[in-house]
Amino acid sequence: MPKRVDHSSRRATISDAVMRLLARDGLESISLRHVATEAGVSAGQVQHYFPSKEAMMEFATTTIAERITERIAAAGPDPDLRHILTALLPTDAESAADARILIGYLAFASVRPRVAETLAANGLGFRDHLAAMIAHHPDPDSAADMLLALLDGLALHVTIGQLSPDKARALLTSAIDDVQGHRTR
Repeated sequence: MPKRVDHSSRRATISDAVMRLLARDGLESISLRHVATEAGVSAGQVQHYFPSKEAMMEFATTTIAERITERIAAAGPDPDLRHILTALLPTDAESAADARILIGYLAFASVRPRVAETLAANGLGFRDHLAAMIAHHPDPDSAADMLLALLDGLALHVTIGQLSPDKARALLTSAIDDVQGHRTR
């Protein structure tokens, strides 16, 4: 009788290994061999669920997007701009690990046009959502672009230890207040 395999459990084990490696060791740690070792399975089993490094990276970013959605949803059914954007800052161990993975994904996408196109399309959708939240602003698209660029920079600076999460949150909050009050720097 053939051995019964719990595919969802095995995929979860391998998926967790991908996330741990990315957060702990960065993008360069992702290979079939490294993931297999981390998960305690064969390289063939990893390849069954993730046929390429790109597939592993896409999975990781989808997982992080789900975590971010959960952090935003914790604010209630209609989160405001401040809550949405501050939920994206790395302020605890999990969100800091997510930020490290996302920063690696940005580097990964920068040399892969197809991945970059998907990332840009998703980013524009998010930007449009933020712009709709500040539609009263004279130039909501530019204001949303500025907030997202600031958020990305703050996340990077927190991740490398140049800024504390509290300082980053204060800077982001100030920028949000400026946008909502129509002030520009």
